[in-house]
Amino acid sequence: MKTVNLILFILLAFNLSAEERFLGYDDVPQEILTRIKEGSTHTVTQMKSQGITQFGYNEDSVKFLSNVITDERLQLSEQAKSILPEVWGAYLGEVLIRKLGGKWVKLGDRYGVLIGKSHISFPLNKVHKHIVNGEIDSIYGFYITTVKTANDLASAETGE
Repeated sequence: MKTVNLILFILLAFNLSAEERFLGYDDVPQEILTRIKEGSTHTVTQMKSQGITQFGYNEDSVKFLSNVITDERLQLSEQAKSILPEVWGAYLGEVLIRKLGGKWVKLGDRYGVLIGKSHISFPLNKVHKHIVNGEIDSIYGFYITTVKTANDLASAETGE
C-alpha cells in the first residue's frame, strides 16, 4: 500500500503547476531584488567599459560571457569565485526574464527565476557551476536549454 501511495504522490506532483509543487517558494524581498538589478546592471556596465559596446541583455552577450567564464575561470581569485556567481547570475537571470517573462523567487536558500507556471531556473547556481566545472556546465547551454524548455511549456499550455 505504501508503494501505491508513493507512486500516486509522484504522479500527482508532476501534474501540478510550479506554484502547487513548490509551495515553499517566496517572492524575493525588495532589497534583494534591488541588489539583483544592481548586479545585472553592473555586469553590463563593466563589459561596456571594457570595450564590449554591444554587450546587453541578449543571447549573443550570454554566449560572450559564457566564453569569458570558460577562458578565465582558472585564473579567478577565491574572492572573485564567491562574488561573480551572484553578479553574473543576476545578469543571466535578468536576460531570461527579459526574453521569457517571469520573476525572481526564493526557494529555500536559493534564488531562481520562475518562468511561466511550471519552470524555475537557478542562474546564480549555474554560473557557480560553470566557474567550478568549466564548459560542461556552460551558462550559454543553460540559456539555450531554458529558452527551449520555456517555449515547449508555453506551446503545451496553449495546445500548439
